[in-house]
This record gives sequence, C-alpha cells and structure tokens, in this order.
Amino acid sequence: MKKSLLAVAVAAALPTFAQAQSSVTLYGVMEVAVQYSDAQANATIAANTVSEGEGGLRLVSGQSSGSRFGIRGTEDLGGGLQAVFTIENGLNVDTGAQADPSAFWNRQAFVGLAGGWGQLTFGRQYSPLFWSLIPADFAAYTHYNNWAGSPCLTPQGQCGTQGSAVVQGPFRINNSIAYKSPTFGGLTVYAMYAPGENLVNSATPGTGSDAVGTGNLFGVAAGWQLGGLYLTAGYHGIDNKSTAATAAGSVLKDVMGVAASYKWSSFGVSVGYTMLNYETLNSADPSVSNLLVSLFANIGPGKLLANVTQREYQDFIGQRNESALQVGVAYEVPMSKRTNWYVAYGLNDLSGNQVQNPNSQLDSQNRFAIGLRHFF
Repeated sequence: MKKSLLAVAVAAALPTFAQAQSSVTLYGVMEVAVQYSDAQANATIAANTVSEGEGGLRLVSGQSSGSRFGIRGTEDLGGGLQAVFTIENGLNVDTGAQADPSAFWNRQAFVGLAGGWGQLTFGRQYSPLFWSLIPADFAAYTHYNNWAGSPCLTPQGQCGTQGSAVVQGPFRINNSIAYKSPTFGGLTVYAMYAPGENLVNSATPGTGSDAVGTGNLFGVAAGWQLGGLYLTAGYHGIDNKSTAATAAGSVLKDVMGVAASYKWSSFGVSVGYTMLNYETLNSADPSVSNLLVSLFANIGPGKLLANVTQREYQDFIGQRNESALQVGVAYEVPMSKRTNWYVAYGLNDLSGNQVQNPNSQLDSQNRFAIGLRHFF
C-alpha cells in the first residue's frame, strides 16, 4: 500500500504528459556495509612508486549491490504495443553523494517500445553481454569480484581505456539503440548499436575520429535456458584507435564471452570465458582473458555465493604479462522478502602479474565486509 501511494505521489510530481502512463513504479536498493581493507588494498602509486596504506575500517555503499533509486513506467498503446521507460540514479548511502557525479541518471536512462515482437529502446542502457552473462553469475553481479567486473588488476592501475570492468568491457552504453527479442524455446537474443558520436576529423593530433576512432559500438548476444541448463555467447566490437605506445594507451577493440551453467534446486555451478582485445600504437596488440567460475549453495538459513576469476594478460607494455587471481565469497541471510544481511570477502592476488619496475609492485589485496541491503 505504501509503495502504491508513493508511486502515485511520484506520478503526480511528473509533468502532465507523464500522468497518462498505465503504470509508474518507484523502485530501488539501499545498501551499506562496514568494510575492513588491508594495507595493500589501500596502497597508492605515484611516480611509479607504491606507498602502502593503512589497514582499517570504513563505511562503504555498493559493496554488494549499487545503491540506487529509479522510476520505470509503461503505457498501453493498443494492439499489444506499449511505450516503456526507465530512469535510474546510483548513489552512495554512506555520504549521500551520487555514485557517478558526471550524470544524475547515471545507471540507466532509456525510452522505447515493446510488444510481441520484442523490445526496442534508446538511451543509456546495459550491453548485450551484460544481459546474457548475468544468469550464469549466481551472485547476479553483486559482492566482490563478480562477473560484471572489478577495479583494474593491472599493476599501477594501468588499464588505459579498458575502464574498470575488465571482465566484459564497458556495460553501461551511452547513445545506444538496443533490441531484446521475445523468448522462443528458451532462446533470447540481444543486440545493440551505439554511435560513439566522434564524427569530426581534426587537425589537432590525437583528437579527431581519424586519430582515435568514432567510438561506435556494435554488440550481439544470445542466451538459451532449458530447465536448469543455461548456455550463452556474445560479442562486442568498438571503433577505437590507439594514440600511444604505452600500457595506458591501450584501447579496447572487441570483447567476446561464452558461458555454461547448471542450476539445481539448492546448488549451481557456472563456467565462463571472456577475451578482451586491445590496440596499442606501434606495438603488439595486448589482450586480457578471463576464466570464470561461479557457485551457489543453499546452506542453513542463507545462501553461499562464490566467484573465481583467473585472468591472463598478454603483451601489455611494461608488465611481465602473466596472471592475476580474483576471489569473491559471500553468505547472504534473508531477514524478510526485501531485506537481507551478509558477510563477504574479496581477494585480488596480483603477485603473478607485476610491472617491471620493482618499486611499483603490489601483492595481494584483501577486503572483508558485513552489510545490510534493502530492496523497495
């Protein structure tokens, strides 16, 4: 009842044209945790020199799920056709600040049409790989080191335009046109085209589309569900060009991912693989590959979740180009249908992939958290 009244209040606050919606829903997640991180996890790097931080406690938001609030709605247009929209903001409960200060509706913002033929939407949206891989991640992209990605694990944070999600590449895509098919025989297809909108060639070196690419992205993925079995594959290609022969100058060119999963009533296991290919000016093209494992088991009153990623680097300048290991473990206990508490642990082991400069080497980073999460 309270949620319905709140939705009515939100609808009343919207402009007059929006009140014709068949439904408008306010939804969200509020999550906060007390986290301990060790000295390596709090290290900083300046002038190619590592300075270990102090191990200690902090209050964090978004460790399990990014805190957010959003509004979504539909309008019946007749003949089985609907207008749909979603706008979603990410925030930090610990400070009240936006999770991404560069945009208010920083998580999602799209509008489109849906019917028996599928859904076609326009705006800032999740990528095809994001949607196709999430059923295979039993943590559903929550907690430490999930399949959506994690902080860059190259030493010195030398990810260039890899961004922070080096499992599947960027997954919130601006200026995108996305299609989701209806499900036929358990098969769902996702497709996306996103103009990068860098269309002007420039006489200034390193700025025009002739130098750095248009940024256009094309993606396609499919997932097939048959009982407890789930199979998926997807690909993204991006028109990027490198302008520097350095690790930081590496730009993402394409991403592919595959996964297989089987889920029983109280246990499940998934195995996945992703490959990200980069371009670096005047040198061998680097790559990152990820072997992914996800598990869940219902134990006692809660659910145990575990994700493991073995990452291999190839041909990044200034690195030994070996491997890194990520582990994320969590135990969630429901307090109601919409509230749970959890404990979680995350390990980023960088000892197998160090830069050549001995002053810039990190080892293993450890984080522990106990948190509370509420859905509305």
